[in-house]
Amino acid sequence: MAKTKWNILFATFVLSCLSLATLIVAFCTPYWIISEAREQTAYRNSDIQYGLFTGSLTRNVLATSVPYDLTVICLYEHNVCVYSCQKEEAKRESEVLALLAGEKPAECPISSTKTQSNRVIDEEVKQSSSAKAVSRDSFINAGLWLTTVLFLAVATAFAGASASFSIINVLFNPVEPIFSVFGLYIWNGIVIGATVLTMIMWGALYGSSVSNNIAITDTLTPEAPYSSADLASLGASYWVLFIPILLHGSNIGLLLWRQYEINKEPPPTTIDVDKSDLTIIMY
Repeated sequence: MAKTKWNILFATFVLSCLSLATLIVAFCTPYWIISEAREQTAYRNSDIQYGLFTGSLTRNVLATSVPYDLTVICLYEHNVCVYSCQKEEAKRESEVLALLAGEKPAECPISSTKTQSNRVIDEEVKQSSSAKAVSRDSFINAGLWLTTVLFLAVATAFAGASASFSIINVLFNPVEPIFSVFGLYIWNGIVIGATVLTMIMWGALYGSSVSNNIAITDTLTPEAPYSSADLASLGASYWVLFIPILLHGSNIGLLLWRQYEINKEPPPTTIDVDKSDLTIIMY
């Protein structure tokens, strides 16, 4: 029975490590949103994918594809975030302010792989101007984005705590309840709750704005012909969050099974001694 209880705790350690790895993958990979952006004169639709922090844009204006890197920039005083193709922080902030004012932002940095035809098109677009500001609803809500990141960070941290205290309980027998098996219920429960809230926050962000506008320069510039309406979808980095929920739910199930095994063990045998029997004095 002792071996079974040890194996159960070790299994929770393994599952917690798998969950931690999954959460880190979700944090780092750029597949929270997968989308296209249509443009009537383009050779084919642009391809866009991004995660919580970075992503990529591939314009297909001509037969030659032109890739750009995307980086999130948030202006919390305006409660907006944008995935910008600019490479410098100051230029990204200027781009968001220009979009908020309804002005044409600076063109994305020209890649060395671009052809001369692409350069001509970029210069023509750059010369155009806008007189109409973009609706705030088209931007990513900075509060929802930040809350998503915070909840995912909490889930990742407590997945690490769950793995750490699982192995501690395998090797030792902590006296403090918070560090013992009782604490494992708490750590696993927090991971489940934080991961569910992460999915809810990003799902709300997707449903409220991203599904209509993926909030990159091309789709936010007022006169730009690019549109991502009904072309965006939630990517693998989002859906993979179901795995930590399942793993930590399994951990709680394993801990309950362990407690069941402990409770069904027969109580230790007790020896009743009749203290009135004077023969015990002989022993």
